[in-house]
Amino acid sequence: MKEIHFYANKTSNLLLFIISTLFCFAFIYFYDDLQNEISLKVIVLHLTFMLFLFIFVVSFLLLIRRKPLLTITDVQIISYNILRKNNTVNFKDISKFYISKNTFRGIKTTEYIYIVLNNSKEKKSLFLLDQQNIQVDILNVKATDLLKILNDRLKYA
Repeated sequence: MKEIHFYANKTSNLLLFIISTLFCFAFIYFYDDLQNEISLKVIVLHLTFMLFLFIFVVSFLLLIRRKPLLTITDVQIISYNILRKNNTVNFKDISKFYISKNTFRGIKTTEYIYIVLNNSKEKKSLFLLDQQNIQVDILNVKATDLLKILNDRLKYA
């Protein structure tokens, strides 16, 4: 059984890590000046700080991670998550794949490969959506190449 492993994209994670680090240090440096500001502005800056702190932690975890984020075997797809449990989908339960690119004003923000299951009409849970996609922009592979690999494995499964 041949396995294909895909790891985190280190360059994009390093960029996120640097930007979030700069913002967090700037917030800490200018924290004393915020005491004289309007309370709404302070609340928004605190919420933004918490967001960038979360991005800092996740990008750091992705930078030091040595295990793959996605493994494709002959029988199944295993998606390893950082903060949640792993997702496994068997190829015999899959009917097709398709790519979805999210853009904002013409700039690509995220890219997913969605998995359409054979019995997806029977399951109507909103929480099942987490198990039916692969976020490609954090992996070190292009979406079209990954889609070709998945479709080839689906044909032979």
